[in-house]
Amino acid sequence: MGVMSQLPWWVKMGAKLGLARLPVPYGFWKKLGIFRHGEMMVPERAVSAFESHFADATARATMPAGFHSLELGPGDSVLSGFVARAFGAGKAWLVDAGPFAETGIDGCRELIELLTARGKPLPGITGDTLAQAMAQAEVEYLTDGTRSMAEIPDASIDFAWSQVVLEHIYREDFPALMRELRRVMKPDAIGVHSIDFRDHLGGGLNNLRFADDLWEQPKFRDSGFYTNRIRPREMIGLMQAAGFSVDVIDQQRWPSLPLPRDRMAPQFAAFADEDFMVCEIRVVMRPV
Repeated sequence: MGVMSQLPWWVKMGAKLGLARLPVPYGFWKKLGIFRHGEMMVPERAVSAFESHFADATARATMPAGFHSLELGPGDSVLSGFVARAFGAGKAWLVDAGPFAETGIDGCRELIELLTARGKPLPGITGDTLAQAMAQAEVEYLTDGTRSMAEIPDASIDFAWSQVVLEHIYREDFPALMRELRRVMKPDAIGVHSIDFRDHLGGGLNNLRFADDLWEQPKFRDSGFYTNRIRPREMIGLMQAAGFSVDVIDQQRWPSLPLPRDRMAPQFAAFADEDFMVCEIRVVMRPV
């Protein structure tokens, strides 16, 4: 458990605002548990995350042989790309906002052993480096965010997925990402996305205390706690506007409003209470 998890939300925010300004590599903070992009570097978690989303997709659609997979926001690891290949993908694309993934080969080797033990071997992955293994497995890792999507051909993706990533997309970039996602997906493709609307500071809605003119400043957006604060129904509307049908297949709710309305920034006054009661959803998206 990282040291940050023990602190109040406002201490975490202040600490991250300060620490993010220091000339220290991301890898150092990750080891301390202060800044981290998920936990997909653990082979077991990489398998379970892909398998969960893939199961929801294949329960609703037939996946073609050699399907092309796209994960948005793989975080600190590219292992999920190898998992996709083991589950039958012909090619796996991974798109993130920066080169956050670990570069060592050890995790990949552990993953291949795990997959083999589970009856899903990945033969032919013999590279001495992670880059070589990725090339052999046809795992493509793109690290320039939404701009990276331009490298993916039109109508080439059969299955797209993400795990608690879409809430981190800059608010101003979200519509463009949805349009790019619609462009790269085949007409009969399917996407499964888990979205967490908590504040990523203390598990509440403390991020709604701040007005956009502060929250959207670079010093806030780049300090390791940013969420776009797009409300669930609003986010679904943006997905639909980009050309998707959207079905909510799972939902978690707070038992009561986690932040009083009078503590929220004035810009949220127009929203109904219902827009703040949902803390997590999983959606299925299909091109229409």
